[in-house]
Amino acid sequence: MTAHFIDVGQAHATLLEFSCGAMLIDAGTQDDAHETALLGYLDAFFARRTDLNRTLKSILITHNHLDHTRSLQRLVETFTVERYIDNGFTTGSGRFGPNWLRGEVKAGRRKIVVRDIPDTAVEAVADKRGLTDSDIDPLGCPDRDPGVRILEGRFDENPGWPEGEFENQNNHSVITRIDYGTASFLFMGDLEEAAIELLVDYYGDQPGGMLDADVLQVGHHGSQNATTAELLDAVTPRVALIPVGEWTFGQSGGTFTTFAFGHPRQTTVNLLAQHMTRRRTPSKSVRVAEKARQFRNQTVTKAIYATGWDGTVRVVARASNDITVYRER
Repeated sequence: MTAHFIDVGQAHATLLEFSCGAMLIDAGTQDDAHETALLGYLDAFFARRTDLNRTLKSILITHNHLDHTRSLQRLVETFTVERYIDNGFTTGSGRFGPNWLRGEVKAGRRKIVVRDIPDTAVEAVADKRGLTDSDIDPLGCPDRDPGVRILEGRFDENPGWPEGEFENQNNHSVITRIDYGTASFLFMGDLEEAAIELLVDYYGDQPGGMLDADVLQVGHHGSQNATTAELLDAVTPRVALIPVGEWTFGQSGGTFTTFAFGHPRQTTVNLLAQHMTRRRTPSKSVRVAEKARQFRNQTVTKAIYATGWDGTVRVVARASNDITVYRER
């Protein structure tokens, strides 16, 4: 399988490619130029994979923020989408695309299976192995069938957080695990510390557990509040990917920008490095944020990649757990 961490600027969209199909996690883009780039990337992908008939088996949206949903409508209008999965929220800065899609389906204009994932459905799974079914995992590859499981969804009742944490839609991100043979991927959405603590408490931090994964999509664009030592103890990642914009985006002004947020944060990059042994070859001098609007140079030697540093990153995993990383730049 190949995970295409597409460079969509300060946003997230990852294409998962298998021998028998493809699915997309998030449909965010920074701006119109990055939307054009995303559509162009998928056009080129389907031109190469003509056997897939320009069809996505599913689009999974982690949560309704604009940097994760901005290009959803264009994608649905351009390609065939068989299933749509999210956390069920109809509010949030990125609500327009998901609400449009639901309206299209309800009116009978599009035949797309729509699912929302409450965490109660995940907790109902007796063995704590995550929620899966033929919609969540629509792939049935005859050569090597991947497994798709959802590990956390929307919380309908406050699990004991301060009210602000419960109202924060990042903490309701749909968390997804992909297994391909002995290789594994974990997609964290924008989950923040309160929900991360709950996730680790629920699944545990034992090697070989449900959080133990080879490839980690670093949450919340490498923010300071979305990666913890306890999470990394549980995940033990070999490769980490940060979906993030170029550090200069917003340097001349703007609020919801890479520069204004200070992504990725130096503390997060250092924490990842402390928990990882695999190295990137060659090492790379990159820009990391000491705080919002303040960046510095740092040399990254561990297998930590970012779309803002490396452009689109393709991670090829073989069932034998051989993982190869290809960078655009």
